[in-house]
Amino acid sequence: MESTTVVPGRRRSRRSLEQWRELLDRFEYSGQTQEQFCAEHHLGLSTFGRWRKRLRRQSPMSSGDGLFVELAQDAPASQSWDVELQLGAGMYLRLRRAGR
Repeated sequence: MESTTVVPGRRRSRRSLEQWRELLDRFEYSGQTQEQFCAEHHLGLSTFGRWRKRLRRQSPMSSGDGLFVELAQDAPASQSWDVELQLGAGMYLRLRRAGR
């Protein structure tokens, strides 16, 4: 639910933390620039930037809790492996280890 505060000559929406998270998730998958996304959703660019920065600081990536997992080192040196990470927007990170 969105509450609205009326300022003379201007209508302003106040969004909850969860609403901002949802908007920022939509932006990440939109493929749009910040300017395009903000114009489409009637958001102030500076407000959007402040919320984006604020929520990035609160994300698990910045807190370091549980983001990395130690892998077992008992695999034989001769074993090969491939790891592929889909980064979004058609980009992939591929790591390969050929068997010796």
